[in-house]
Amino acid sequence: MSLEASNGAPAPILTTRAAVMYDFGGPLVIDEIELKPPADDEVIVKMAATGICRTDLSVLDMKLPYPPPVVLGHEGAGVVEWVGPAVRHLAVGDHVVMAIPHRCGVCHWCVHGQPHLCERTVASVEELEDLAFTKDGMDIGRFGGIGALAERSAVRAHQCVKIDDDVPLNRACLVGCAVLSGLGAVLNKAKVSPGQTVAVFGCGGIGLNAVQGAKIAGARTVIAIDIQADRLADALKFGATHTINPNDVADIASAVADLTNGVGVDFAFECVGSTAAINDAFVSARRGGAAVVVGVAPFGVDVSLTACVFSLQERSLLGCLYGSPVLDRDVPMLLAMYGNGQLNLDDLVTREIGLADVNEAIEALRRGDGIRTVVIHDGFEAGATSAG
Repeated sequence: MSLEASNGAPAPILTTRAAVMYDFGGPLVIDEIELKPPADDEVIVKMAATGICRTDLSVLDMKLPYPPPVVLGHEGAGVVEWVGPAVRHLAVGDHVVMAIPHRCGVCHWCVHGQPHLCERTVASVEELEDLAFTKDGMDIGRFGGIGALAERSAVRAHQCVKIDDDVPLNRACLVGCAVLSGLGAVLNKAKVSPGQTVAVFGCGGIGLNAVQGAKIAGARTVIAIDIQADRLADALKFGATHTINPNDVADIASAVADLTNGVGVDFAFECVGSTAAINDAFVSARRGGAAVVVGVAPFGVDVSLTACVFSLQERSLLGCLYGSPVLDRDVPMLLAMYGNGQLNLDDLVTREIGLADVNEAIEALRRGDGIRTVVIHDGFEAGATSAG
């Protein structure tokens, strides 16, 4: 099966190798599947690099209700191979970062300055409409509208952000989720100001980026909280001024208060997706402060908080989806910060592997081993900005 590109260039054969989740719990199966004919507003992207994210693990472990079969992966960067006739802002050969948020441009949220809450984002994630692949007559989904653990995928053009050709794609991919979510929570949602105080609960990929986001914002105190000693050591590298291991203290909120002159922090960022961590973050915020929930808890799980604290102490609980981004603004900005040395992407990558070793990366994620594993797809080299 093949298509003609809208600009007249040869179109790719619409088959691809992909890591498919056929059953909950894994393992992922490396399989040859077909892309369905893409829509007019889509592009076909040859994936260069894909970060393995805890959200992928949450799908595997049935914490997020996305049914198999599905191609996981949503933190990706690659090169555009085909452009649909309705696409105006991308061309064949463009280097792009992909991200889950949609931007239809006409719904209430897009019009009112919250494009990351676009109705189409909800539709693609919750209504499971993204059945973009097929094999032997069986439909296969693309998680988040991307399916970045395929070597080639059709992606809606408004989920792609063009980047400069000289940005290493094995670093750019991280901006598609972990970096955008962590720094966005600090810079976009909380709008942390110089001199403020911050606590970050959970120092995985998103949490470490919240830590370095707080440092970039000028926070004077950045407290990293995690049960893993190696994660706390990583947090110090990314800008934390203090660390707390919950296993070493009787009460986390009291430990946070001890580091902030008995006050608590201006902002506490929950980056785990845990109800216990949400509660701890909330009570660690000062009077008039806020807890920002960035982690995604399992569906159907409730949080119980003391109601009077909201009014009597003016303490707030804020939700933050994906860093509350404007993709076309934030992705280039973050990559520019990487280019000028403000933003550390290199130390986020623990290892680079091929697609065939993806299950090894999933197990490393289960163990909490390392920060980010990046899959380098066939045709690209680690650090390369174009096909080898």
